[in-house]
Amino acid sequence: MKISAVSGGGGGGERKEQSVVEQLIFLRIDPEQVEPEDARECVENIWSLQYQTAGVVCSSAGASLEEKIGSGLLGSPKGLGYFTHAVHFRFPGRDQMDTFVQSPVVQKVFAKEFTSSCADRAALSFVSSIPEDLFAIFRKGQDWDEGFDHLMVIRCDTTGEATARVAGMRKQVEEHQPRMEEYGIQQLTFGVAIENEKQIGVLMRFRNEYDFDYFTKSILYANFIGSSSVNSMSIVTYGVGSQQESRHL
Repeated sequence: MKISAVSGGGGGGERKEQSVVEQLIFLRIDPEQVEPEDARECVENIWSLQYQTAGVVCSSAGASLEEKIGSGLLGSPKGLGYFTHAVHFRFPGRDQMDTFVQSPVVQKVFAKEFTSSCADRAALSFVSSIPEDLFAIFRKGQDWDEGFDHLMVIRCDTTGEATARVAGMRKQVEEHQPRMEEYGIQQLTFGVAIENEKQIGVLMRFRNEYDFDYFTKSILYANFIGSSSVNSMSIVTYGVGSQQESRHL
């Protein structure tokens, strides 16, 4: 299966691409203040919003796996390990995302869960694209029943730096896509954040933990994110489907 790594309206060669908007919500839930079952309920309530209002193409959520924090990084950027959970929503466009976020149902759940369970939170969204494959876009079917999601925010000093980094990421994928696929990336989207153009959002999907470890410990990963020069970033990695259930979210 081809990975997708076209961001911000960039070209995708001869492959037909479907534009999507990815929204990444990072949560900090203090384990000393919130019981594990309450933390799990908070995340599940946010994740289940995909079934309560229109517009969401697919979603995933989970608790950050502490042993995966910093995997493959050449340094220790500020902010690493700060967030404990994350939720991902995919939309077909910005209009659908805006309608979702402004929905009274969503606003009510956000207000309740953010107030009762979260010590802090952050969200960003970015435009990217995926090959025109309904199974890949909606993450449905046997290939998508389980896996590992790797959510990342890279903070830059200027909008110019963020734009240049994204261009460099795109170039890395164009030059090394076959190898990146061999190393286990199932799907990859990234782009400059809509809300803050000094930030970059990245979403990687792997089929399993082995593929995640294999890729993030490779030079391909370090070169893709430019890890030697990243000073501030947030990362949450969690299992999806049966790989999450075995770890109890």
